[in-house]
Amino acid sequence: MIVRGRSNYWRHTLYLWLLEIRDILEYEIGERIEIEVLDGSSEDPELLVNGELIGKGVPGEEGYLIEILKKAILCIKEKRA
Repeated sequence: MIVRGRSNYWRHTLYLWLLEIRDILEYEIGERIEIEVLDGSSEDPELLVNGELIGKGVPGEEGYLIEILKKAILCIKEKRA
C-alpha cells in the first residue's frame, strides 16, 4: 500500500490513519499489509494498492477508509485468482 503526494498535512494524516487501521485490515483480509510513503506532485494524497490507484484525497472518516481499502484489496485478490 502506497501513499503518494506532496509532503503536507493531508498526506501525513492519511498515513497516520493507515497505521491506525492496519491491524483491522490485516485481520479482515488475512494478510500482512506494508505501508509506504512516496513523494509525488499531487497536493491531495493518492492511495495505491498493488500499483492501482484506489483513491485521491482523505475520506471523511477512518471507517470509510477501512471499507474502501477492504473492497479494493479483495477485488485485487479476486483478479489474481
